[in-house]
Amino acid sequence: MQPDTGDPTFPIWLLGDSNPVNWQDSLAHPLDPRHPARHNIWTAVLDPLQDRVFRARGLRLDSSRLYIRNAVEDPSERPSATDTAWPPATVLRIADLASRLDKYRPFVVFSFGSFSFEGGRRALSELPHRRPLYWNTRRLGAEFRERVDGFSSDRVNLLPLLHVSIARGRFLQSHAAYTEQPDANYFAYVANSLAPVLLDTLGHLPIWLGD
Repeated sequence: MQPDTGDPTFPIWLLGDSNPVNWQDSLAHPLDPRHPARHNIWTAVLDPLQDRVFRARGLRLDSSRLYIRNAVEDPSERPSATDTAWPPATVLRIADLASRLDKYRPFVVFSFGSFSFEGGRRALSELPHRRPLYWNTRRLGAEFRERVDGFSSDRVNLLPLLHVSIARGRFLQSHAAYTEQPDANYFAYVANSLAPVLLDTLGHLPIWLGD
């Protein structure tokens, strides 16, 4: 697998977890669109988001330019979900991510799942460090709301989304826990929250297709 894909100068990044153990020799890059995980965790958010921004402004995000990478490449470098102190190999990977974030300064980084979010936090020097297990679905949702409310074009905005928990056996519980609304649709909820923020803060940038 290539370590990344897309345009790192594009203001929106997707930050995955690590290479899939059983498929890393067959896929081209992180979140390869041939792998169903991409569509479970990103396409299902992107489609209603595109609908919202098109209805509001006649625009569509140029998603072909998204920069995509994982927090770490080798899945063996992922720390245990219960560990706060991470091994040197993981720390080096996060340092590489930090260097690229500092170089390109994207406006938005969407992280998928608990490890990716904590890796992004550490790359951005956010404290305190947490073990990945700390970031359960409810806490990721609370962080998403807080960060959307405090969104600023003056910094890198790390926004946590869900990983494959939204497509597994407890998917209904994941919708409810993330949104803190018993009957909410997580995908629509995220799209409704993001569309006005992206249009207000990034609407002037050449990242859109359409008018």
